[in-house]
Amino acid sequence: MSSNFVDVLVIGGGVIGLAIAKNFAAKGLEVIVLEKENTFGSVTSSRNSGVIHAGVYYDKDSMKAKFCADGNRRMYEYCQKFNVPHINTGKFIVATSSNEIPKLEEIFSKAEYNGVEGIERVTGNYVTSKEPLVECIEALFVPSSGIVDQNSLMRSYLGELEESSGNIVFNSQFLRSEIHGEKYCSTVLSDGEEIIIESSVIINAAGLNAENIANNILPLDKKYIPKTYFAKGNYFETGKDLKIRHLIYPIPNDASLGLHLGLDLGMQVRFGPDVEWVDEIDYEVNEDRQVLFHNDVIKYIPSIKIEDLKAGYSGVRPKLKNKGEGKSDFSIQGEKTHGIKNLVNLFGMESPGLTSSLVIGDYVTNMVS
Repeated sequence: MSSNFVDVLVIGGGVIGLAIAKNFAAKGLEVIVLEKENTFGSVTSSRNSGVIHAGVYYDKDSMKAKFCADGNRRMYEYCQKFNVPHINTGKFIVATSSNEIPKLEEIFSKAEYNGVEGIERVTGNYVTSKEPLVECIEALFVPSSGIVDQNSLMRSYLGELEESSGNIVFNSQFLRSEIHGEKYCSTVLSDGEEIIIESSVIINAAGLNAENIANNILPLDKKYIPKTYFAKGNYFETGKDLKIRHLIYPIPNDASLGLHLGLDLGMQVRFGPDVEWVDEIDYEVNEDRQVLFHNDVIKYIPSIKIEDLKAGYSGVRPKLKNKGEGKSDFSIQGEKTHGIKNLVNLFGMESPGLTSSLVIGDYVTNMVS
């Protein structure tokens, strides 16, 4: 069995794993990213809305709130510097009935506390003047929301990693790791062969699989490993240019931001994600959900026809709270939590992980001595 030594082993080649890895490599450390799929970011990182979030929804002093507003500013700066395709579309959060107004006020208050810049309350007539198909009685306008090409962003992170002599290895599955003195000895299945990678640092950024990875890092106490629940998010698409140029979000619930109207960089409209709690990871979109989608979307775009909605794609969010248990936050655990030096586990890394990836990269790098 062959053996290799690196300074830092990052498990997971999604947007967060790559953001962390490129930071370590930039410090002159030898870094390997393990990715069990045959390319980077093909799971959660590319199966989402591609939204650059502003930070309006997250509970005060949560990790999501702390990371998102700064992540938003950093993301625009990064995209401009490295020519990553993106559009600052702006977003309307719409209240379609009077009983949603208190929730709108609560979101506005959270956004100001979280450092979101430029957010303002606007009338339904103002929204309609900008987006004639959208009907609501009041809204928030969030100028800093936008969209980014996730794959181009990750390719840029990967380019930085490789320029600093870091590497990513695909089709490589982490099996287990044990501490021997000051080193981690990790067994990896790569192209059908078991190899040993010794490292000074392990970063578990495996997303949906982070719980399983943590359970195979010894001697990590199981009490520090939260259970991960799977919230599938389906998307339906129109295939039409509805001439809508802003993101449109309804009032959110505890589990999601609601069935919002998203855009790709070609201005094609899609709706979603919804929340479908699942036990197994499966990306097939159930056509029967078309009726549920239509019932939600007509609340703010009454003219949309059910036949305009076609099954698109889906993703799965790793949640640390199950259905009915409230909002889920990130959990990033280092030595101060579990007592093991140079081991960082990232759990529940969902939205706004893409937006916050650069900030999370800095945060994790600073946790390691």
